[in-house]
Amino acid sequence: MRRARQLAAATVLAVIGTLAIAASVPDIPTPYVPSTDLNVDEMLRLAEVQPGDVVYDLGSGDGRIVIAAVRDWGSERGVGVELDPKLVDGSRERARSEGVADRVSFQQGDVLKAPIADATVVTMYLLTPLVDRLKPRLISELKPGTRIVAHEYGFSDWKPDRHLQVSKNFYLYVVPVQVGGKWKLETALPAGAREYDVELAQRYQEVKGGARVAGGYLPAFEPRVSGDRIAFVLIDENVAYRFEGRASTLEMKGVVRWGTGAKQQQGTWRAVRATAVSEG
Repeated sequence: MRRARQLAAATVLAVIGTLAIAASVPDIPTPYVPSTDLNVDEMLRLAEVQPGDVVYDLGSGDGRIVIAAVRDWGSERGVGVELDPKLVDGSRERARSEGVADRVSFQQGDVLKAPIADATVVTMYLLTPLVDRLKPRLISELKPGTRIVAHEYGFSDWKPDRHLQVSKNFYLYVVPVQVGGKWKLETALPAGAREYDVELAQRYQEVKGGARVAGGYLPAFEPRVSGDRIAFVLIDENVAYRFEGRASTLEMKGVVRWGTGAKQQQGTWRAVRATAVSEG
């Protein structure tokens, strides 16, 4: 009986240990396949990395992407997130040998949990299921305008802003500002002050909608969002008004233009949110 109890206790401890190990490892394993130097260059070129950028590589492997970002492209800082501690140690040694250890850092941890809010560029060479698991965090935590480059495996339902095929496939996504919902827009037009009740529906960078005015509805033509920039055209009383500006989740403002050629005029516009953010 005592022997049976000992075996049962040992079994319970083994199960608990297995569960603890499993809980510390992401449930979507991604095999380590290092990117070639050519692929690294194409990813950073597509992201248009420049001085002032903070480049994060999620699943950073041997660290070559963030090292190249600061060494070859002049980014201010690079951060690699990698689960394998041996690869993290090797990345740190590689950074020291390349003379960039003061500008790059490597974190051993889960890409689904690592802090990423200060990134201006994010690169990934991960399988699509893990990429899709990351998507809500990338959209909610990264600043509008942050560039995301996926190597070979992109998001399953997010259309890339650009698809590049040079030996391999690379997908660029620009994090869009959230403008879906209702807005109160005010502007000064030739006939005087004008107000529009604007309603927009958004799915990532794709936007559609229009403006309600007394006696009718004006569809928004050519609406587009890129990072924190927004543009659309309203035709009001047979005049095309071209709105361009910058947006946050609570306010939009910019320049509106109308007329043709040398007779083109412009004014300013501002809109404030009337409802909570919506996307769909």
